[in-house]
Amino acid sequence: MRSRSADAPSATGKTMIEYASPPYKIALVAPYGNLSAMFARVAEGLPCSLAVRMGVALEEAVAAARQLINSEQPEVICSRGGSADYIQSQVDVPVVTVSTTALDLLRVLLPFQGKIHKAAFFNYQEPLPEVQAVARALGMEIREYLFHTREEKSSRMLEAAAEGAQLGVGGALVAGMRELCGVDGIVLEAGEDAVRRALREAFAIARIRRVELQRQARTMTILNTIAEGIMVTDENNALTLINPAAENILQIKADEAVGRDARDVVPNTRTWNVLHNGTSELNELQDINGQTIVTNRVPIRMNGRSIGVVCTFAGAERIRQAEQRLRGRQRAHGFEARWRLADILTRNAGMKELKKLAAGYAETDASVLIQGESGSGKELFAQGMHLASRRAAAPFVAVNCAAIPPSLLESELFGYEEGAFTGARRKGKAGYFELAHEGTLFLDEISEMPYHLQARLLRVLQEREVMRVGGAQMIPIDVRIICATNRNLQALAARGLFRQDLFYRCNVLPLHIPPLRERGNDILYLACHFLRKAARGAACTGLDREALDKELGDLLREHAWPGNVRELANVMERLALISGLFPQRSLRELFSRTRAQESGPCVCGGSDPFTPPPPDSGETLREIARRAEYEAITRQLSACNGDYARAARRLGISRVSLWRKLRERPNIAETEEDGGDSSMK
Repeated sequence: MRSRSADAPSATGKTMIEYASPPYKIALVAPYGNLSAMFARVAEGLPCSLAVRMGVALEEAVAAARQLINSEQPEVICSRGGSADYIQSQVDVPVVTVSTTALDLLRVLLPFQGKIHKAAFFNYQEPLPEVQAVARALGMEIREYLFHTREEKSSRMLEAAAEGAQLGVGGALVAGMRELCGVDGIVLEAGEDAVRRALREAFAIARIRRVELQRQARTMTILNTIAEGIMVTDENNALTLINPAAENILQIKADEAVGRDARDVVPNTRTWNVLHNGTSELNELQDINGQTIVTNRVPIRMNGRSIGVVCTFAGAERIRQAEQRLRGRQRAHGFEARWRLADILTRNAGMKELKKLAAGYAETDASVLIQGESGSGKELFAQGMHLASRRAAAPFVAVNCAAIPPSLLESELFGYEEGAFTGARRKGKAGYFELAHEGTLFLDEISEMPYHLQARLLRVLQEREVMRVGGAQMIPIDVRIICATNRNLQALAARGLFRQDLFYRCNVLPLHIPPLRERGNDILYLACHFLRKAARGAACTGLDREALDKELGDLLREHAWPGNVRELANVMERLALISGLFPQRSLRELFSRTRAQESGPCVCGGSDPFTPPPPDSGETLREIARRAEYEAITRQLSACNGDYARAARRLGISRVSLWRKLRERPNIAETEEDGGDSSMK
C-alpha cells in the first residue's frame, strides 16, 4: 500500500497539501511460527509497524494479546481462527481473523492424494465451505469436526481417531494429535493471499478507527470545554454522558451518575416525559440545588422513535450576564475615552493637585460632580478618571443633557421596549445606562435635566437598576456616574430648581476646575502648545515661548477668556493660519486683528485680505477670493526672496499651481489708483 505524496495533484488538478499519517500499528498473535514469517514478508514496505507474539492459541492467545496492548498499543490485532475469536471476546481492540479457505486445505492434502483415504478436518465453530468439493477432487473422505474450546478439540481428535481417520488437519493444536491418539496431524497454514487480505482489512479498520477516534476527541473536547451543561440519556432513561459543566451545575460526579436513571440523579428532570412523548422542551426554567437554570430537552430520534434525550442547561444568572455583555459590545461600539489625566497639560500648581485628586477619585466607584466654566476641560477630567479606573476597558458613554430634547431624554437614558410609543424601534432600544454597563456614564450639563427625570435618575443611582420606558422588568446595571455642570448646582438646589437629594447623591466626590484666567502661567504655556500644534510646519513665526511672551504675553493675560481653554485653542489655531499667510505681520498685530474680528466687523480700508470689500465694490465672491489668494502668494514670494519652490512648499501647493495662480492676476489697478497698498504693512 502506498500513500499519496504531500504535494500530489487532486482530481481537480489543484495541488493538495496532505500531512503524512503515522504507520498503522498492527499486532499479530500467531499460533505457529510460519504465520509470523509470512506476515513479516507481506508487510515489508507497507505503512505499518508489526508486533508479534508466536506459539500461542485460544486462551493463551488472549493473555498474549493483552500484553501487546499494554506494551505496543496496537490499533488492530490479527490472529488465526479460534484464537482470533477468543481475543475479540476479551479485548476492546478490533481483531482481524486470518481466514483459511478450501484452497488452503487442498494445498495441504494434495501431497497425500492416493496415500490415505480418510482425513479429519478440525475447524473452529463454523464449517468451511466446499470441504466436500476438495474431498471429491482428491478422491478421499474428509470429515469436518467443529470445536469451541481446547478440551473440546482434544475430544474431537480422539473421536476422529476412533472413527478411523488416517490424518488430522487443523490449527496449531493438531500438531500434538500423534501424542494424543497416535494419528499424524498437519497444521493448516494460511496462504499469502489470506495474509494480504487480512492486512488490507486491518489497514481499513485502523484508518476508520483513527477517523472515529479523532471525531470522538473533538467531540469530547467540545463537551468538556463548553460552558453549558450537557447531559444525555439512552432509550431506558439511563444517563450515558455528563460533561464537566453539568457536573458543576448539578453538583454530581459523572462516574457515579452514568448508568443510573436520570430521575434518580437530577431533581425535577423531565427526560422521561420527553423520551416517551418525543416533544422537545426549550428554554424551560428548572430549580436545581437552590439555583434557577434554563434548560433545553431534545429527544434523539432514529427510525421514527426516541432512543434518548439530550439536555443542555445553564444558570439563568450567567445567561443574563452574558446577554448584557454581548448587548454592550454590540451597541456600545465607539463609546471610548481618548484622553488620560496625563494628557491634561498644566504648569499650575493648583491644577496639578486637581489631577492628583482626580487620580484618587478614579480608584473608587463613587459618583463624581465636576463643576467648572464652559471650555475648562470637564470632559477631559471625566475621560481621564475613566481610563485610570478598573473600568478602563469598558464603555465610556458621554451624554449632554442640554443637547437632547426633554421629550426624548428619558427614552435615551433609560431605553424603551417595542411599542412603548409611536415611532419606537422594533425590539426596543437599550438606553445609555445599559450601554455603559460595567463602564462610566458621563452626564454633562446635568443641571439642565428636567425635574421629573431627576427622580428617576436618583432611583437608578440608589438601586443600581433601570426599567425601560414601556417595560415591566428591572434591569440590573453596574455603572460609575460622573456628572458635570457649568452652573452652581448647590445654589440651584437651594432655589428648588434641582433636587437636593440628587445633588448630594451626585456630589459624593466634588471636583472644581478653575477658569483659565485663574491659572496664571498656564495661559502662555497652553497658547504656545496650541500654536505649535496648529502650525503643522507652516511659516508661523514666534512659536517659542519667549517670543510669544514678549509679543503677546500681556494681551493673553489681560483677556478674560470666557471660553477658557477651548477659546484659547481656537484663537491660536486661527493665529497660526494667519501668521503663515502673512509672515511680515507681527503676532501682536495679527492677534489684535483676530480679537477685533471676534468683537465685530472690521472697517479697515485697502486691499487687506482680512478686510472684506465695501458692499458697493461690485466684486463677486470669486474675485474677492482670487484677490486674497494673489496677495497671499505675492507676500510669500517676498518673504522667500523670490524662491518660487520654497514659497510653493510654504503655501502647500505645487510650483505649477503657483505659476498658474500668478498668471490669473486679478485686476487691482483701480485699487492702486486710489492709493491703496496691496501688502500688509
